[in-house]
Amino acid sequence: MVCSLCANLAPGGLLCLSGVRPHEIGSLKEAYGTWVEWEDWMYAEADPGVGGEAYWGTWARLVGRRVATPEQTAMLSEHAVS
Repeated sequence: MVCSLCANLAPGGLLCLSGVRPHEIGSLKEAYGTWVEWEDWMYAEADPGVGGEAYWGTWARLVGRRVATPEQTAMLSEHAVS
């Protein structure tokens, strides 16, 4: 899914992953790391507000900029024929 999503994002385009839990950020950064340079200054966490925090918990937003590398081209070519 990462390859398919990022392949449809123009180089230099922004990817915003929102509605994720803060403890998931590390694995998302690792999964998308080949494709995305993270804009850590745009990272944010939010609580759902009064009364909802205990039920919903904290959510996070992660933003990255698509990079283009030769390795990505090879990955796309491999996915196209498999």
